[in-house]
Amino acid sequence: MALAGGALLATPGAQARAPQSAPRTNAAAAPLQCPPPTLPSPADYQAEAQRPHPDQGVLWELRKGEHTAYLFGTIHLGKLPWIYPGPRTAQALRTAPAIALELNPLDPQTLQTLMQAMARDSDAQQLVMRNNPQLRTRMDAMAQALCIERNSWQGMATIPKILALAVADVSRDGYNMAFGIDLNLAAMAQVVARPILPLETAQEQLDAMGLGGKDPLANLATPDDITKVLDDIRSGKSREMTGELVRHWQSGDLAALETLMRTCNCMDDLGMKTAMLDDRNQRMAERISPLVAQNPKLFIAVGLLHMVGDNNLLQLLQKEGFTVRQLTGKGADSAQ
Repeated sequence: MALAGGALLATPGAQARAPQSAPRTNAAAAPLQCPPPTLPSPADYQAEAQRPHPDQGVLWELRKGEHTAYLFGTIHLGKLPWIYPGPRTAQALRTAPAIALELNPLDPQTLQTLMQAMARDSDAQQLVMRNNPQLRTRMDAMAQALCIERNSWQGMATIPKILALAVADVSRDGYNMAFGIDLNLAAMAQVVARPILPLETAQEQLDAMGLGGKDPLANLATPDDITKVLDDIRSGKSREMTGELVRHWQSGDLAALETLMRTCNCMDDLGMKTAMLDDRNQRMAERISPLVAQNPKLFIAVGLLHMVGDNNLLQLLQKEGFTVRQLTGKGADSAQ
């Protein structure tokens, strides 16, 4: 199910209500012990910054006429070492006059819009949950077992709750939304006073996730959808798939990622592929072209899932007149 794996890498909007961490627990244990979540100290960040880091993910050079830009495939969760770019990626960042992201995760208005929408179900989703109280009970029990903070949990709508369960589950393998590549690129841009240019609005992402109110039946989580994602989390299938996605990102293996996305049924359960990838790819491709013309050497960072499959962003950019050259990852052009 997309919300248990693919959506964690397809849209940064999922970060708005995601818990920071969740320790490995046993749902049947009593009393439940949930130590407070911990993040690295400033000394940990400083020590990590001193270490050499390889290029991870995939970086492309985009050329159109006299203009050059760089496109980087990201993931929206990760581990501390991954927020430090490798040499080729760092070089592209140093020359960039601005950074373009799917959303600006540091913009207060963007965050407020996302969080308000994620706090309330549509009328149709409320009806589904009222008619299936056993699902609410099961989700609440899983949230407790995964040590999701109670007040935060109670303030979420159903789809954000599913995302939160998936994030808390994969965090047991050390992944954390605080180390999402997009979020840290935005922080880096803010430190060096570079503009952050959003490719989408918060409302557009909410509509893609079925939370925007544009269509009350869009991406409605049915009882069967919810049961499947809960089963996938409980069985470890969701965690396993997310681990595969992350490993393919690390190695920059687009062919393996393409194969996984074609065989895993990751975005079929809620019919989300068209809304979360295809429609958004078209929109972003159309907006990237004028941004590059206005900001030569622009650094663009978009979730790596947008670069594979039919109607992927790379294909659409080529239709917009860009020449695309892969600089890092498997199959990269060795010529610099």
